[in-house]
Amino acid sequence: MELYAFISNDQPLHLLPALKNQRRGLACMNDGRWPHERVSGPFDNEVVAQRLPCCFTPVCAPHVEETDWPRRAGRMRWLLIVLCAISFHAHGVILPYVRVDVTVLDEAGAPLANAMVRGNFLGGRSDDGSVDRTRTNSSGRATVSGRSIFPVDVSAVLEGYYASASSVNTRETVDGEVQIRDQAVSLVLKEKRNPIPLYAKRYSGEIPVAEQWIGFDLEKADWVAPYGKGGRSDIHFWFQGGIDSFDSGQGELRLRFSEHDGAAEISDISAQNELKVPHLAHIEGYVSEEKVWREAIRKEVEGRPNRNRFYFLRLRTVIDARHEIEAANYGKLYGDVFFSLRGRQGGMSRLQFTYYFNPTPNDRNLEFDAYRNLFRDLPHDDRVWEP
Repeated sequence: MELYAFISNDQPLHLLPALKNQRRGLACMNDGRWPHERVSGPFDNEVVAQRLPCCFTPVCAPHVEETDWPRRAGRMRWLLIVLCAISFHAHGVILPYVRVDVTVLDEAGAPLANAMVRGNFLGGRSDDGSVDRTRTNSSGRATVSGRSIFPVDVSAVLEGYYASASSVNTRETVDGEVQIRDQAVSLVLKEKRNPIPLYAKRYSGEIPVAEQWIGFDLEKADWVAPYGKGGRSDIHFWFQGGIDSFDSGQGELRLRFSEHDGAAEISDISAQNELKVPHLAHIEGYVSEEKVWREAIRKEVEGRPNRNRFYFLRLRTVIDARHEIEAANYGKLYGDVFFSLRGRQGGMSRLQFTYYFNPTPNDRNLEFDAYRNLFRDLPHDDRVWEP
């Protein structure tokens, strides 16, 4: 007996057995014609072919008696999926054609003309992909198209603005069936206002001592004396925890600020844009409350670090006689502080966090020029490229 793999572009894989003397019902070949014939087999006398471009590829398999098929279907299914994947690569599959309508806007909602829009369309093989490029019209609109069964990566760039990108899912479930459909997406570009040099770093290093508070200097990227070359404690860390056994351990990391300093969690995040947070640090909303993160091995705990949280920092704050802010430095933290569990209780931990620091007092501009980092000759893994 021969087995035929019926592959539809927007449906799950259908594996239909067909006896050699029942091969009269082939739906369509690799030329992508729209099938209207029926497929016959030992269990489905009338299986209506899908009305989408497809391929019908013969697959050789060991002899299977009709009465044995239900019992062995599970094992044969995986064998056929592998063989069909090989067949895809050998013969190719005509993928569905999809288009994405893109609207490019500025932060005020006004359309941006002449922005370059790019769409990456991925096929079933590494060499199936295609890229479509075009520019927006006076209404800020453009359309990219190609053949794909995967989400389409769409991006927009324009001189004087930060790029924006989005992954557009073209799959929709209609009446219980998955279909590939055209989609529309809007991309917002933020203006490049005044990128400036900042101290910016992806810090990774060990906390030198456990179970006591220790200061960290953001301008020096080091611990304060006697544990490092730092001169001012911009933020303070405290760690406790360790590994009890191969599959057991937990720890806690705390962060606090000096008097009058604090952090303000950022709510207006632009996840699609290169510049994910506002250009300027907030004036108000800073709180000095301790931040606590927890980790555990093979155990659910609350308060694990999250890479999708962003904070503005107000540091080195000076208060005048009227209890008003006379001077302060500003920075930002991209994500929570991550830490590892190393050694036994009382041992050290390795911290990882990404931060930006403006050394100019009272300057709330945190729009970073990545080519003018105030840290010189940083190792590649420590460099920050996001503005």
